[in-house]
Amino acid sequence: MDKILSIENLFVEYTVGKKIIPAVRNVSLTLNKADSLTIVGESGCGKSTLGLSILNLLPKEARIIDGKIIFHEQDILRLGEKELQKIRGGKIGIVFQDPLSSLNPVIKISQQLRETLKIHQRDFSDDKIEKLLETVQLSEPKIIKNYYPHQLSGGMRQRIMLAMAIATKPEILIADEPTTALDVTIQKEILELIKKLMREFNLTVIFITHNFGIISDICNKIAVMYAGEIVEEGGTSEIIKNPRHPYTKALLSAIPKTHKVKRFNTIPGNVPDLSAMPDGCKFHPRCPRKIEKCAKEEPQLKQKENRLLRCFNP
Repeated sequence: MDKILSIENLFVEYTVGKKIIPAVRNVSLTLNKADSLTIVGESGCGKSTLGLSILNLLPKEARIIDGKIIFHEQDILRLGEKELQKIRGGKIGIVFQDPLSSLNPVIKISQQLRETLKIHQRDFSDDKIEKLLETVQLSEPKIIKNYYPHQLSGGMRQRIMLAMAIATKPEILIADEPTTALDVTIQKEILELIKKLMREFNLTVIFITHNFGIISDICNKIAVMYAGEIVEEGGTSEIIKNPRHPYTKALLSAIPKTHKVKRFNTIPGNVPDLSAMPDGCKFHPRCPRKIEKCAKEEPQLKQKENRLLRCFNP
């Protein structure tokens, strides 16, 4: 297989006041060309921090304390700002959860697309901009290119973000909760558009979400994160049909069933305070399958049959 990206033993921490918060702990992942990986977990599990780390775009209170992120045999974490700029938005595109805060409110859409194109290639003509808008299925591109972000709906703004992300024909697209702020109908349209772009541009995709219900047909691999760690990783169909980690099972059981009227399943307890995590397995205070060992020893991520699993008693 043609390996395109590998994350090796990554550790990321935040400093908040006097607290040190380990947000990502010893995460390793490998993506091959045209792979599509979903990173899924509750809010605060570290999945967005992991996505930002790939482009070295972490906020000032965060720092990578160990690990490597290898893109085409280059360690992104060792590159200077000029070399990074060629990769950000050039070789690796990113789409965020809230397009309104990602777009400049006082600059027209055409100019924002033009600036993206200027940085990475020469063709930033009106024809190129209109073609990009057509690619993300926006009708009347000649009109829309002259709009400001506030004149567009949430779904249209997210299409603009996708247009900016693919403008330079990247190899990898990181989509960080791209449908969270949208209604269900528009969510489906955006997901279908991402699938279309994956095919047309032969993209390798990293899809970050808290919602297991939307990923069954968009990605071929899943990595489940909890408290900064990967607890289960494998093929999408295998994990959805036969989840092994108790946390993965709990996430899947919490998806509402449209054909049944009953109380929602919830996961008992709360996500741990990352600055004061429990000993042993980080999920054990909430786990229905915990055994004595779980509170004392920290399980390692190990190959078990057709997946990686971090659990003493799956």
